[in-house]
Amino acid sequence: MSPEHSATPQDGTTPRGGLKGIRRLIAIAAAVTVAVGTPAVAVAAAAASQSGTGTTYAADPHCDDYDYDDEYDDEHPNKKCKTPKARPTVTVTRTVTASPTVTTTACGTGVDSTQPNGQEQFVAALVNGVAYAGRRAGINTTPDNPNIVSGALNTPGWTNLSTITGYPTASPVCDVSVDANGSDVFYKVVTTAGTVHTLHCAGGGTALVCPAPAQGNNPQSQWTAVTPQPAP
Repeated sequence: MSPEHSATPQDGTTPRGGLKGIRRLIAIAAAVTVAVGTPAVAVAAAAASQSGTGTTYAADPHCDDYDYDDEYDDEHPNKKCKTPKARPTVTVTRTVTASPTVTTTACGTGVDSTQPNGQEQFVAALVNGVAYAGRRAGINTTPDNPNIVSGALNTPGWTNLSTITGYPTASPVCDVSVDANGSDVFYKVVTTAGTVHTLHCAGGGTALVCPAPAQGNNPQSQWTAVTPQPAP
């Protein structure tokens, strides 16, 4: 073989093109060897090979995660692997269904009573935010008397205090109370907003009249907000 056709590099600096040629010959020889020894592998290698400018490279098992290039990338240790292949991104979305929030409150229902003398008892009741006034009479002789009466004629039943002028409506009534002194009976309510209102009723040992009727210079009573309010 004459020197100009020798594949052995000569002394001195080998041009980059000559080095490329040697490497390509080695790659082709490896592909041929694989094809002869294992035909199935050769088919897979041929299918995975990439074509450069007039050159074919066999698939390198160390470059599975990289793209091939017909030029060498000197910065990569495998020399034929260049840019990492982008892997698909899988996004998993988990939907969480919030449980319903149940809020419980003692507002809206309540009862209170006061006994100013040995003959009667005044009662307050709150049902679904509506305040009622009632009276139990004759408890000196019948302490367990269950009958509720109201009004000037002691009519059986309760007086609906929410129908009286001034009853708070800006926010629900949360509780009710009653107290009495002599012939004066006072009902009070508090709202969920924290406002307190009071109503004057007439007692006197014979009846419960809400609101208290006008007397002299005093007009008929109505619900009045106390001053100052306890709410901030």
